[in-house]
Amino acid sequence: MPSTDPFKNKVAIVTGAAQGLGLDYAMALAARGARVVISDLGTDRSGEGQDPAAVSVALDALKAKGHDVVAHVGHLENEEECRQLVELAISHFGALDILIHNAGWVDYQGIETQEQAFLERALGISVHAPVWLAKHAWKHLKASEAPRIVLTTSDRAMYQRYAQPGLVAYSAGKMAQVGIMNALSMEGLEHGILVNAISPVAKTRMWGVTQPPEELKPEWVTPGVLYLASPLCRDTGYILRASNGQFTATRFSENSGVSYPRDLARVEASSLAEVAERWSRIKECHYVPIKVANTRADLGESPVWDARTGALYFVDITGGRIHRLLPDGEVEKLYESAARIGALALTDQGNLIFTEDASVAILDVAPGKVRQYSMPVHHRPSYRFNDGACDPHGRFVTGLMDEGPSGKTGALFRFDGELHDEVIHDGLSLPNGITWSADGQTVFFVDSVARAIYRAEYLPEGRLEQVSLFAETPAELGRPDGIALDREGGLWVCQFNGSCLLRYDRQGHLTDQVVMPVPRPTSVCFGGDGMDTLFITTARVGMSPAELRHYPDAGDLYAIRPEVGGIARYTFKE
Repeated sequence: MPSTDPFKNKVAIVTGAAQGLGLDYAMALAARGARVVISDLGTDRSGEGQDPAAVSVALDALKAKGHDVVAHVGHLENEEECRQLVELAISHFGALDILIHNAGWVDYQGIETQEQAFLERALGISVHAPVWLAKHAWKHLKASEAPRIVLTTSDRAMYQRYAQPGLVAYSAGKMAQVGIMNALSMEGLEHGILVNAISPVAKTRMWGVTQPPEELKPEWVTPGVLYLASPLCRDTGYILRASNGQFTATRFSENSGVSYPRDLARVEASSLAEVAERWSRIKECHYVPIKVANTRADLGESPVWDARTGALYFVDITGGRIHRLLPDGEVEKLYESAARIGALALTDQGNLIFTEDASVAILDVAPGKVRQYSMPVHHRPSYRFNDGACDPHGRFVTGLMDEGPSGKTGALFRFDGELHDEVIHDGLSLPNGITWSADGQTVFFVDSVARAIYRAEYLPEGRLEQVSLFAETPAELGRPDGIALDREGGLWVCQFNGSCLLRYDRQGHLTDQVVMPVPRPTSVCFGGDGMDTLFITTARVGMSPAELRHYPDAGDLYAIRPEVGGIARYTFKE
């Protein structure tokens, strides 16, 4: 074990650690050099009885591997027992860095037959225990360099679709741990105490499983718990869902524009009739993508919001079309070409600048006619411009790509008011989304093949300086495509073939993932009233007949309402 292991000499308490998940957590911590206190009452599957032998067996197994471990047996719903457990860690090891509350039990009792003792048992282990443990651990955690608390909740409590009859007591206790996590995560901020929760799915004795399972193995949850308990974790107040070696972190997020508690920034209603009439809007979840229009674009791209008219423009690249979504929801074809239209942007006169193959053109919107063309920058037919946008000084920047396998031959071109071009960055494989910060001093751009989002200083004359990697998107989530910035500097990116949108904060840390109902989201832009809607184009190009039967809405236009609204894009100076 390397001396740099983040758990070396750390002290951890793990409850419910005689078997299953808790024992695996304890094993993993001890194997990395942590000193561990394991606690378990040794109850049966229904939470009845007490068998100290269960802890003894686990303790012997850990000590046989040379680990520094002590054991505790007690009723944790009792404050005094919780105090004794914490003091056991202090008396043996002199410190406490990690508290993992895994202990729990599940049994079924219908609401009509619910018994007080049954409910109290559930609340005792899931509500009283984490509170008393945290109370007595707190002063010791404050002295730690990297104090961590990990509580345990359940998908069956958090998600209505997984709820089961008879689990009222269990669900009440597991949901309460989310509330405890939220409160403690805020109380712990000033002391550096990070509090998160794990929502594990694993086949253990609670499932009635006595043999090692072939799926949903407890050890496949453990890496997530190790992360939450380690100094590597810098977040607090998250729920980490874990199942079959897969992980996703979530938290309850507020809608955008809310001024709590007086303004929920949502649907107004003053009577029963109005609530009933507007219920479909009231229940809308802003992080669930809503279909805006049935566009069926082959390769939808480059959405652009026009605040003056309330219209949304977007293109179908392979279809060679520019579309306009009107405020009434109607979609009209504004322009059609035999060429591939890769990107577009608004001009300061309300017209559009766009790309056709390897040229740039200006479209007068009212008559729907092209007024001006640039010279092509490349004459091989496999080359075309892809995504693009306007810089803070009213110039158009777009990326040239080769649809053939030619390596790093892509480049960013800048076009001035006379449509004269200049290369400002090269060596890209597939240049894609591009956008500027609100102050115009920073540009972000994508190389889809590299799965990279780059950040650079953007000089007034239109040059890039200090180009650096901002974020590399996960390989299992397709490739990055179009991007947009919100008012907090968060960057949203479409993951082509990844069926999702990702959001990165100013430091390039992944903060949100929004699952899309189609596999190929392509580009995004903010628009709508207050710039609080994120519009999303999608594609169906290259999908097999079987895939299209499974995803018939591929190519349609979607939208979400993020927690934070966006910034307006710059326009081209005609």
